[in-house]
Amino acid sequence: MNESLQANNIEEEGSQRSRISGDLFRPTHYQQTILVFLKVQTEYSPRPVFRPLKTLIMSYSIFSPEQSPEFRVGAVKPFECLSLGWSLVKDQYFLFAAFCLIILALVLCIPFAGIIWGAWMCGIFMALLAKMRGGFVSFKDIGKGFSYMSPGFLVAFLSGLPFVLLAIGGKLFELWMEDLERTYPEEVPPEVLIQMATFLAALVLFYAICFMVTGLIFAFSYQLVVDKNLSGWAATKLSARAVRENLGGVMGLLLLELALSTFGIMLCCFGLVLIMPLTKASWAIAYSQVFLPTPQPTPAQQPPPPPIFYGTAPDQKIS
Repeated sequence: MNESLQANNIEEEGSQRSRISGDLFRPTHYQQTILVFLKVQTEYSPRPVFRPLKTLIMSYSIFSPEQSPEFRVGAVKPFECLSLGWSLVKDQYFLFAAFCLIILALVLCIPFAGIIWGAWMCGIFMALLAKMRGGFVSFKDIGKGFSYMSPGFLVAFLSGLPFVLLAIGGKLFELWMEDLERTYPEEVPPEVLIQMATFLAALVLFYAICFMVTGLIFAFSYQLVVDKNLSGWAATKLSARAVRENLGGVMGLLLLELALSTFGIMLCCFGLVLIMPLTKASWAIAYSQVFLPTPQPTPAQQPPPPPIFYGTAPDQKIS
């Protein structure tokens, strides 16, 4: 009798212990609600609510792994681009110089004309790519870039953002100069001159940094807009990826362009008009080295047979 009671007590303790452990691991009402919500979203929603953050960031990153259209790696040769660029524009050099003169005159003299800078750049690269394919460029070709007004404006806007800070710094320097003329009408103290030189050197350094950064990101953006008919953002992303795989050559070409542009600015800024056709043609050549297919060599034509084989019958002897 005592043994049966002891067995019943052990069984009741075991069942009570299992109920307690089940209560410990049973989800609460709040947890059950969350599990049901996630299950419904996973089974019935065409897209999960909680999209991975990495996927969201990479879809907008300029270095996202998409590579369409394809491009070549390590293909840019700076001095070759400069030489071939001159060969491309030398027979119509003054026409391209007139293009650049019109662009700079409109942007510098007419307020808010900078909004069409992207369309002008698209027009220049359209003309250069057409000439590269054997076409003849006329003066009206520069206006064809306005058909790419929207993507060209986006590329120009993004690439011009760093230079807004440079323009603000230049305006502050100009106001400072005016204040110094009023404060020191006769002679400026040496320490103030040192401060002015330091500030001006900082502006020049900042310009060089902005020039290199924007040049690396947007090196092929305008060309991709007009040649591949891409949007401004898609062209910028593809340009940045192509530059990353051709960094050495693009960096070398940028340094050459910076040196030539600095030389042109030193010639009372008019030299910049003379330099731009060469630099833009060099970037068109660099684009062709990276994105355009390599022309396949045509097989050489076989020379005609010797005259002795003309009109000879099979049984005729050749003396």
